[in-house]
Amino acid sequence: MELRALHYFVTVAEELHFGRAAQRLSIVQSAVSQQITRLERELGVRLLERTSRRVRLTPAGEWVLATARETLAAAARVRVVAGEPAAVLRSGRRPVPPGGSTARWTACA
Repeated sequence: MELRALHYFVTVAEELHFGRAAQRLSIVQSAVSQQITRLERELGVRLLERTSRRVRLTPAGEWVLATARETLAAAARVRVVAGEPAAVLRSGRRPVPPGGSTARWTACA
């Protein structure tokens, strides 16, 4: 499970609209939809009820939303402890630790 998928899910849950969520995330709507579908498949549960007129959270979606928010907040705290700005979402790039030396971090990676 990727933090990005959780972030997209939280944004859709807050907006209750895929288009507005995509605008807020500065990505295309199809990417948001694909990530949500992938997350639902991975979890084995429907998170959102979609109709042509509205988007609603399912009961499972309500539970996952609360936990996803906690998870994203915990990830932000880890970034702060590691010396990385909390608002930065990483996509596979190793951060440079405080002080600029990667020797200690490379051994852990």
